[in-house]
Amino acid sequence: MAGLVLGGCNGFLDEKPQSELTPDQFWQNEDDIKTALAGVYDGVQGCFDANFIHWGDARTDNLDVTQYGNKQYAQNGLSATTEGTDWSQFYVTILRANTLMQYAPGIKNVPAADLDQYMGQCLAIRAYCYFWIARIWGDAPVWLEAYSSLAESPYRARTSVDSIFTGIIIPDLQKAFEMMNTDHSSVYNVNKGAVAAMLTEVYMWRKDYGNALTWSDKLTALNWYSLASRDDWKKLFTDPTNTPENIWSLHWDFLVDGGADISGQIGANNTNGRFSVEDTLWNYFVATPDDIRGPMSVDMTVDNRDKMHKYYAIKKDKDGHQIFPKNSEANILFPLYRLADILLLRAEALNKTGDKSGALALLNQVHTRAGLPPLEDADFANADSLENGILQERQIELFLEGRRWFDLVRTGKVISTMDPVLKRRVPDGPGFGDPRLVLFPIHRNNLNSNPLLKQNPPYSE
Repeated sequence: MAGLVLGGCNGFLDEKPQSELTPDQFWQNEDDIKTALAGVYDGVQGCFDANFIHWGDARTDNLDVTQYGNKQYAQNGLSATTEGTDWSQFYVTILRANTLMQYAPGIKNVPAADLDQYMGQCLAIRAYCYFWIARIWGDAPVWLEAYSSLAESPYRARTSVDSIFTGIIIPDLQKAFEMMNTDHSSVYNVNKGAVAAMLTEVYMWRKDYGNALTWSDKLTALNWYSLASRDDWKKLFTDPTNTPENIWSLHWDFLVDGGADISGQIGANNTNGRFSVEDTLWNYFVATPDDIRGPMSVDMTVDNRDKMHKYYAIKKDKDGHQIFPKNSEANILFPLYRLADILLLRAEALNKTGDKSGALALLNQVHTRAGLPPLEDADFANADSLENGILQERQIELFLEGRRWFDLVRTGKVISTMDPVLKRRVPDGPGFGDPRLVLFPIHRNNLNSNPLLKQNPPYSE
């Protein structure tokens, strides 16, 4: 288990966890804490490399599946063996965080403020992992301590979603915010801003709009972030260190970490993309050339929808077509949180609490930054139409950023949005007539490794 908890870091944050040491041998000084923390971040990296698109975009009206992709996503036919249904990497990350939090306080001569910063990051990342697990699979096993004894049972039954939120995610994030200092020197580390962003999203998921507004206020009060300019929008994905908008980004360097699987999903020059832009969104990009987010995300010079370059720098060949890197040579800088995301969540919360003008003002900050004229109050007949406008803005602004699926789920719009798309693809397909299909199935490997687990119905084991 020591290897599971501490091993496997491919140089993330320039630290290399050791995999062959017992706890008594490993936890000697502050450098060991830094090494273990690098392993925690490496775990987060492992969670999202192959699955960021699967969880946030693949089941939505953002993407269709090409002949090279998994049709189970395009047809709502997920099963217990579908890629993207395995939660084990989240638990690897959770156990690494738990181990650090158990042993780090016992190391002597670590300044209290520094220890709080390490512990706060681990609390936040653990909560973040459980947030993803709860939204994707629902009830889930909970580990809040290091697994350090072979005599201890490795099996846990599932804990309810509500208990995970009220007992872990929310209190851990609140505690992390209080523990952490004001250091925000690295966009690749969790800081107070990232925690406030997490809590904003968590409370939106819980439909607790008052607390969502409170935590988005706390984020704004830090005075650390502002929207990047229109000219710098692309830097959000290629150079997040040098923009004022990115709150927390995940770094993938192919020289250190190898090829990123996401590049094979969205487009690379040596492979066919597994996903393509869905018809309605593609038609919007084509019909709205003034919106920079289309040409900055997709190769618009040809009908080449499986070549999406949102995460790549703009490089053109002599014919004006985007040049894509090989998937083995692609650096991917995932924006896990950025200010535009939180402003639009805040706009939703304001709209839900009756402040239409405040919501519209925030919506327009993002909308006009893209190069579009401001939206008017008359464009929205009521709160429902404004909510739809905000969600559409989120779809365009946050395309390929792991948000669309969860937006549809938390607003109850999966069936109304996706069933027409699915019926067009597969007239006799299942759609989402059974609302239990909104949850993902649990992978067969997870079920086989824990006899206390039962599959999410109506999926089979």
